[in-house]
Amino acid sequence: MGVEEHPQCSACQPYYARVNTVDGLIPIGEIVEKNLVGLPVYDANGLTQIVAVKNNGRKQVYRIRLNDGFYVDATADHVVCAHDERRTFSLEWKPVSELKPGMKMRVYPHVKTVTRQATEREVAEAALAGWLQTDGFVGKYEQGTNRSLTIEFITANDEEHEWVSSNLRIVFPTHHAKVREVEAKDKSLKVRRIRLYGEELRPFVEKYDLLKRGRGVRVPESIWTAPNDAVAAYLKSIFQAEGYASTHGRSAHIAFAMISKEFVEDVQVLMTRLGLYSRIRRKIELREDRHDTFELDVSIRSEREKFLNEVGFVSSGKSTALMQSITVTGKECPEIRFSEILSIEPLGEMQVYDIQTQSGNYLSNSVLVHNCFINSVKDSMKSILELAVTEGMLFKFGSGAGTNLSSLRSSMEQVKGGGRASGPVSFMKGYDAFAGVIKSGGKTRRAAKMQILNVDHPDIEEFVNCKWKEEKKAWALIEAGYDGSFGGEAYDSVFFQNANLSVRVTDEFMHAVEKDREFSTRYVTTGEVAKTYKARELMDMIAEAAWLCGDPGMQFDTTVNKWNPVLNSGRITSSNPCSEYMFLDNSACNLASLNLLKFADEKGKVDVEKFKHAVEILITAMEIIVGFAGYPTEAIRQNSLDYRPLGIGYANLGALLMLRGLPYDSDEGREHAAAITALLTAQGYITSALIAKRLGPFKHYKKNEEPFLRVIGLHKEHAYKLDEKNVPAELLRAARGAWETALEVGKENGFRNAQISVIAPTGTIGFMMDCDTTGIEPDIALVKYKWMVGGGMMKMVNNTVPGALKNLGYSEEERKSILAYMEEHDTIEGAPELKEEHLPVFDCAFKPAKGKRSIHYMGHVRMMAAVQPFISGAISKTVNMPNEATVKDVANVYMTAWRLGLKAIAIYRDGSKRTQALTTSREKKEVKAKEERVVYRPVRRRLPDERKAITHKFSIAGHEGYLTVGLYEDGSPGEIFIVMAKQGSTISGMMDAFATSVSMALQYGVPLKDLVRKFAHMRFEPAGMTNNKQIRIAKSIVDYIFRWLAVKFLPPDELASVGVNAIEEKEEEKVEV
Repeated sequence: MGVEEHPQCSACQPYYARVNTVDGLIPIGEIVEKNLVGLPVYDANGLTQIVAVKNNGRKQVYRIRLNDGFYVDATADHVVCAHDERRTFSLEWKPVSELKPGMKMRVYPHVKTVTRQATEREVAEAALAGWLQTDGFVGKYEQGTNRSLTIEFITANDEEHEWVSSNLRIVFPTHHAKVREVEAKDKSLKVRRIRLYGEELRPFVEKYDLLKRGRGVRVPESIWTAPNDAVAAYLKSIFQAEGYASTHGRSAHIAFAMISKEFVEDVQVLMTRLGLYSRIRRKIELREDRHDTFELDVSIRSEREKFLNEVGFVSSGKSTALMQSITVTGKECPEIRFSEILSIEPLGEMQVYDIQTQSGNYLSNSVLVHNCFINSVKDSMKSILELAVTEGMLFKFGSGAGTNLSSLRSSMEQVKGGGRASGPVSFMKGYDAFAGVIKSGGKTRRAAKMQILNVDHPDIEEFVNCKWKEEKKAWALIEAGYDGSFGGEAYDSVFFQNANLSVRVTDEFMHAVEKDREFSTRYVTTGEVAKTYKARELMDMIAEAAWLCGDPGMQFDTTVNKWNPVLNSGRITSSNPCSEYMFLDNSACNLASLNLLKFADEKGKVDVEKFKHAVEILITAMEIIVGFAGYPTEAIRQNSLDYRPLGIGYANLGALLMLRGLPYDSDEGREHAAAITALLTAQGYITSALIAKRLGPFKHYKKNEEPFLRVIGLHKEHAYKLDEKNVPAELLRAARGAWETALEVGKENGFRNAQISVIAPTGTIGFMMDCDTTGIEPDIALVKYKWMVGGGMMKMVNNTVPGALKNLGYSEEERKSILAYMEEHDTIEGAPELKEEHLPVFDCAFKPAKGKRSIHYMGHVRMMAAVQPFISGAISKTVNMPNEATVKDVANVYMTAWRLGLKAIAIYRDGSKRTQALTTSREKKEVKAKEERVVYRPVRRRLPDERKAITHKFSIAGHEGYLTVGLYEDGSPGEIFIVMAKQGSTISGMMDAFATSVSMALQYGVPLKDLVRKFAHMRFEPAGMTNNKQIRIAKSIVDYIFRWLAVKFLPPDELASVGVNAIEEKEEEKVEV
């Protein structure tokens, strides 16, 4: 059933709603109560993981019943995949409150659960349980001499008799069974009754909940999480005892019927564990003394064949009928069933639960792939608060967001009710606070935000200065002794630390700066002049703020919209947090990056054909994902489907240039990077046009055909401006030829995607791909130290240097000597064998702690300018400036970036923040660590020689044992002893060793709660029913021991947090007393 968790705030499902996991079908309530974070669960693309769980209290629950028998229970705000039309390429998400009969929901019947291998006993028990529920009796007879617990099987032929008997021999090898023939109306049948008596049967009966009869029968809880072989044996017994296979002309059926509707519905869902789809039909019974029955029918040919392979019948007669049904041709069951909603019924108020997965969905549904969004906000309180909700949900699922706040009236303007407006900067504080407390995707990384204000907004001065003023507060706190690290008290106590800030400027403003003219801000509500500045003074204010704290950056609005391919749909006013994705408001971009070194040989030569092929595959995959993804708001969803923007990019450019022996800050390096980028984007557009030939261009292409082809033409023009002397001939020919082809096929077919490429920062995925450099960046330093959020440091050494030295002609001995020097001194400068003319090849963004060289900050700007004409969007890059750079230098960078045609620019002056993630030295940190270092040693709290103890006898599936707990004076446990009765020396020895290790842990201060959380619910044999009413079923001896310890020694409020819930059992005990 398609059920998605994203993007709801409080949507949830009742306890019994089952989730497909690697351990079988588990109720969502059990997952939450046991805090099974990290449990792998299934979604439409395979496996994802649970990252958070929540008990959401009591709410009204509704049942959405479908025409084939499937159903889903959820609260009104829970979002499900539902369509007005039967077959829709894209996923449509609707809350339960908006569903109507006749809509279609997606059922995924073929997501086959894979679990562990079953034991012989598990298979036999499941087979017996299925038979007893359908053609047996469990209970006590009121008449006769033997009134003890009885289980009774009825078989109709020798094959059924052998099936039941053989499984009984496995489960009850020493128990005597009484067999008696029973006279049947049909003389061809050989009916026999098999009976077993005695209380020894009770653990088996209770494990499979077999005392329920008639309409109270349900699939036993242990079957939902049993191995697939056991599930198949359980189903085989049901279908053999109560089912049939029939063929009538061109139709064939495999079915069974019961009066318990809930049982038949359970079996339908259970069969999906084996990849089997079925339907349920109600059979009306006209006789007053009879009940209606519910028939589960497997009628589609592909499913009948699967039934033969996965389940089958016991008897040769029914097996022959099954084989005959396979000969009847028919349709294949699709992977996705579009089932019609019959009704939405209120079920009443229930306790409800919620889970969050990494992919944002669970069961079998869409994959949440977007991690970059652009939101819009209107000048109303409702819109302002809605933006906070939208951003919060984006951050929760690991995404970032960017917003231009220029539509909000300034703090100098009036509101309708009288008084002055708060202004955008005041609301930024609220948005910043939300971003600060919501970890991105539940991880240690904080949320990513971009906040933008147009340079003509009346509050531009407050916006420009807001962050550096807060930065100075943080400095004061650090000097006063507060923690200045990432996530420390100093920076967590001030505003605007969770967002990048950018000023959006036009060519009008930049020309005014150049010519030292005046520039006016204007009121949002009236358009009248608010304040007039000297443009250079305003630019100096922006540069000084950036010099102090790195913000704000600048975005060049006129340039952005000159390259806007959908200009007829609207202007581009904003970007995502890192400024690489620039597109229409309320849109999302699917990002992906290629590791350039994977397409280069050991000399650094790029394999053009291999690279082009990879781009084709990736663009095709990204295009497919657009229609199958979940979106946080309806506006973002609609624009994403209407324009289908993509963001292919790359990482390891700096490493590739180094491997080829090209300095990053050189004409050859820049031209080489530009040619690679040109080929990337052109090949992406070619692929998009070829997809459009088959599927059609994006919805609003015709409206934007003229600006779109104009932009493609601009890209092509710049390809012919590349210098042939600085680019390998094959690469240059491929790039220019690709742009010729892109324009040609685009004119013929249009384009499927309104945007193709961006250069993202790739910090996380670059690390995962083992890249030395990220995005378009050079390396920060050949040897650097990364200070981790939450503490800790990691030393990282550039891995490209050896290959670069080899390509520059150094011998093996020389290379070893240079690398050893670099490892020792954290720099390559001064290595005795390294030639002076080769030093620029190894220049990095930061100057080494023991060196003098680094890439000049204008080298960063020139590299961006070389690549920008070949990117659909923009470039996420920081221009690294030395600590000694001046405010004038920063202003010069911003002006140069505009003149060279960049869309956006950001700088960071080394050391301008009191803490930073990457440094070229560990020296400062080490000194501080030495001053503050405290050595902690573990202390053992020994038990007194004479101490009180508790001994507890237990039994798990007939295996008896004794648990003795030694106590401290305060009654807390300090040691345990475990004795297993009638067990061999191996098991006894293992238990002794385990008990000793747990005792040592307790005496060295490991909290019992943590031990319970670690060991409770471990699964292995022996497992089963116990004689303890508070722990009725144990998954293993270790599970039982730690759940008993929890119930005995932990306070009630801690039981649920460690996945133990004995409250109900305790209440039941009181009632019995």
